[in-house]
Amino acid sequence: MRGKRRRDTDRPEFVELKSLRAYVKSAIREYLESDTPFGLRKEEREKYRLQVQRLRHALRTCIYGEGGEKDYVKHYIMREIVGLNLSVWEKTCLLPVNNPEKLTVEQQFRIILYRYMKQYGKDGFRKLCEKGGLPRETEREDGNYYEITEQDIRQIYTDETIILSNQEIMDLICDMVYEGFGHGIIDRLRDCRLEGISGGVAGLPEQFFRYETIRNREYEEKYAHDSVFVMLNGITVRLSFLSFGSEQELKRVIKSLLRFEAPGELSYYRPYMVNDMKDGSRVFACRPPFSETWAFFIRKFDSAEEKKPEELVIGEGAEDVIQALRYFVSGGLHIAITGAQGSGKTTLLKALVRYISPKYNLRIAESVFELWMRRVLPQRNILTFRETESVDSTEGLDAFRKTDGNCLMMGEVASIQAAALMIELSQVSEQQLFTHHAVTTEKLLGYFKNALLRTGVYSDEKMAREQVAEAFDIHVLCERDLNGKRYIKEIAEVNATEGGSIRRLYCYRDGKYVREGIPTKELLERMRVRIETKDKERIGRFFDGGVEL
Repeated sequence: MRGKRRRDTDRPEFVELKSLRAYVKSAIREYLESDTPFGLRKEEREKYRLQVQRLRHALRTCIYGEGGEKDYVKHYIMREIVGLNLSVWEKTCLLPVNNPEKLTVEQQFRIILYRYMKQYGKDGFRKLCEKGGLPRETEREDGNYYEITEQDIRQIYTDETIILSNQEIMDLICDMVYEGFGHGIIDRLRDCRLEGISGGVAGLPEQFFRYETIRNREYEEKYAHDSVFVMLNGITVRLSFLSFGSEQELKRVIKSLLRFEAPGELSYYRPYMVNDMKDGSRVFACRPPFSETWAFFIRKFDSAEEKKPEELVIGEGAEDVIQALRYFVSGGLHIAITGAQGSGKTTLLKALVRYISPKYNLRIAESVFELWMRRVLPQRNILTFRETESVDSTEGLDAFRKTDGNCLMMGEVASIQAAALMIELSQVSEQQLFTHHAVTTEKLLGYFKNALLRTGVYSDEKMAREQVAEAFDIHVLCERDLNGKRYIKEIAEVNATEGGSIRRLYCYRDGKYVREGIPTKELLERMRVRIETKDKERIGRFFDGGVEL
């Protein structure tokens, strides 16, 4: 690294973030392109070369979603800023903390989030919202929605009475400079424990405003790059105080989100892409002409990493439901967890894996890495396969046959080919768990039946339905209401001996869980064969000895 820079009284004053960021970028470029200083010893030359190499690598990978390289780049940026020996006047212009009325709402949000993340880490944004009573429901002509407004942020900033030390001011200035290298205005937000972040999904593209016919106040400031949304506690919240500033910046951020493992660039002929990030987040991004604007969706999977069933299924009657789910999973049954997007399917699936017998070798098939079960159960025999450009979901599922796996999991069955193969694999796997978007048991069975018919595995509809009925034992339907509350709407048994008849076991009614039926004797006997000895008698007593109601 270059040493502390000599104070240069002839240098321009850095009173705007744009000029300071340009200076730092230029200084980094100069450092990376410069020759090894003359006169260094061999050991020092090698050290210098390794430092340049490390910085070059950190700049390339700091946008992958993993903290170490990001911190390294920030450390170098801080050295450059410290070397400038910024005056009090310059710091005040860059971040006027002593004059809150001169701070933009984005600067106030940066300061608040910085302080909360310093205290609570990844839970900083959640704690901020809890303390401020956010988000609030906002009324508009077409209905109510959730939003955090400029007024909300300014009120929190006023109530907090924030006093920053010189080091904290420097940290914040460093963060502001780094945003130009990273993910822009969502950089710190992306690191928080949220369920998702999206941008470019409201408003209109810049070119729309070039036409004289629509230049009126109705459309003022309704650009696509002004839209930032988060998913928090199951609800979508608009952060109307945040903006990427320009379509160019939104494009830059989207491109940076897609860089991990170099899957390629968005283009006219490849207008959308799904990729993951180093921390396991999933990114979907698209661009015109496929979509009317550049847009992205980040799905994060660290918000429920340590959740247990007891934390997810709550309310009157929840203990009975949780115990039933434990028996279903530990009893080696084939279980489908379904529901609409954001209803908590993946979260529940991750929580239930702890009940799978440790004697089973677990194999997981996903489109991108989402479940990360090794983080939850690092001692288990677990291997995950994912789709690549050369290996699709059906090939990944087929790989299950070639391993010693007992239990197969699929993060999401999203194609008829994968659905048909799942039915086939149910005959050779001892247990299966997967998620799907069906919103009723009937539609779940219908989807898989049609998959067998459309792929040509079966031509007779009755035989296809019977085969599907043999592949499923339990269906768990998840739901989320408009206020973000998640719950299990119902649990049903699919009875293969009756050609796929549906027996509802539990339902959620009037705010509580109610038992509607008990499993068939055939299902209870299958569970007893695989369940641990200590639970063989308990399971019968729990389900009333298998006596039908």
